[in-house]
Amino acid sequence: MHEQQHDGEGRADPGSPAGPRPAPEPVVTGVDTALSPHQHRIRRARAALRARRERLRADARKNRVYRAVVGAVGTFVVLLGLLLVPLPGPGWLIVFLGLAVLGTEFATAQRLKRFGERQVHRWAQWIAARSLALRAGLGAGTATAVAGLVWGYLAWQGLPAWTPEVVTAQLQWVPGL
Repeated sequence: MHEQQHDGEGRADPGSPAGPRPAPEPVVTGVDTALSPHQHRIRRARAALRARRERLRADARKNRVYRAVVGAVGTFVVLLGLLLVPLPGPGWLIVFLGLAVLGTEFATAQRLKRFGERQVHRWAQWIAARSLALRAGLGAGTATAVAGLVWGYLAWQGLPAWTPEVVTAQLQWVPGL
């Protein structure tokens, strides 16, 4: 009979009489038996997501659409986080989450996220090396600055219409509101 021609990756040449043959199943060696069933499920899910992403990359049009959606969602999350930074809450955490989303597709965002993580780590180390009094002073100063920003905004814009009556009654004593 006729011998099949192969392309070097185990796939038959589509022009050969037998047609294309499926890629061989990967051989799993050295399975880590110390993993819990939950960890095995996570690994399988990640492998499935990677395979799905590779299928998307194979189609140029779908790849562009996917990257555009990731870019739009990631940018929205980063901008939302930046708006929340001066307020009490997880502003920077949301910024890093947005950068993580962007970093799945864009190398620049991944580098920016790593840079930010290094700076946060350096800041945390610097703060930890300071006295308790200085840390308390920095915390009080930050709280005062945030309270001042909130007061300034509310004095400028007034209380929102959706503010509950109980809160409105409590804020009557605050000058300028």
